Amino acid sequence: MTLLGSKKGYSKSDINFFEEFTASARKQTQVLAVVVFVGVIAIGISLAILAYDIFRNISVPKDIDNLNATLASDEYAGLELRAQTLQREINEKNQYFFTLTEMRRFVDETNTPSTEVIGIIEDCIPSSAYVTDYTLTGETLTLNGLTFSYYDAANICNMLNEAGVFTSNIVPLIEQDNSLRGSATEENPIDVYYDFSVSGNLISEAIVSIGHYAYSDNSVIALSGVSTNEVEIGNSYEFVGINSYSTGGSTYTLASVSINGSPVSDVRLSEIMASDSISGVANGNVQIALYYNLANNAPVAEEGSEG
Repeated sequence: MTLLGSKKGYSKSDINFFEEFTASARKQTQVLAVVVFVGVIAIGISLAILAYDIFRNISVPKDIDNLNATLASDEYAGLELRAQTLQREINEKNQYFFTLTEMRRFVDETNTPSTEVIGIIEDCIPSSAYVTDYTLTGETLTLNGLTFSYYDAANICNMLNEAGVFTSNIVPLIEQDNSLRGSATEENPIDVYYDFSVSGNLISEAIVSIGHYAYSDNSVIALSGVSTNEVEIGNSYEFVGINSYSTGGSTYTLASVSINGSPVSDVRLSEIMASDSISGVANGNVQIALYYNLANNAPVAEEGSEG
């Protein structure tokens, strides 16, 4: 009879029955060890950062005390006063520069006769005619003369028109002069004389000036000198990039515009801001003033006053 539990009744697989559970437990132990190791490292790093912040915060008051002591030293005690003095000197020089540019604008806008025009007129006068007198008032030239031929007087006007001296074609006024009869010459043996007169507006240049100003409290100060530009009468002008202006480390934004002392309308101002430019036709001298507001919290540097 075979006894229950006899050794002959067990196989090898029965003997290794618990090996599978032992391997699984070993893997879990290894994973747990890795997690614990990583956690220890993370905690160590956190503690190190915390310790660094603590020591740094402890040293900050000392650094502040050292800085205050340095600023209170003789080397730095007078810097604020020196800075104020230098700012006043800068303002004075900027005011002087602004005044000079305003004077230059006045000079540029003063009409002066062109010597080139006299040379052109001389080339247009034939030998059979001569100029008795001429006047130049502003931009208007009046020319009076005498010729032996009606057609010579007409030809003088044609040559002046072709030379581009006047803004538009001129028409001569020609009349026969009977007061000179009886004074025949070799050049005019038939004893006939004609008085002629021509008048017209000379082609000239307009001065388009532009200045930048800023609103400061209850006053207006100049941000720069006035710049002048020569533009032929009837031609167009344009200034771009005017919506902002930077100087002295501060940036300003455009607030209003005036032309020849008159503010532009709200509609016109909106058009100017939309295009970031101002343009027009120079039919005469043009004075453009751009007014700005400070775009940041920097103090406004008083560089001059509006003239």
